[in-house]
Amino acid sequence: MSSEGEEWQFPEDWEYSGGVPERLLKIRAKCPYCGHVFEVEMGESWYNMGISIACPKCGRQFSISMYGEVVGEVKKTAKK
Repeated sequence: MSSEGEEWQFPEDWEYSGGVPERLLKIRAKCPYCGHVFEVEMGESWYNMGISIACPKCGRQFSISMYGEVVGEVKKTAKK
């Protein structure tokens, strides 16, 4: 089976196709299984979709939007 339609486009690709660049968030996550607290950076749309991430300590997966807290926005630096 082949499906015809548009090619899937990730939100971070919008900037390169003329869209508005996505905000990059800094998120503090707490693993609900082992209690490990760590920070990750991800696009705002990925956070809002509630994707699962793996704890770097115990390796178990959990929803970033349920167990994460936005602590800031990562500012893009100008390329030289």
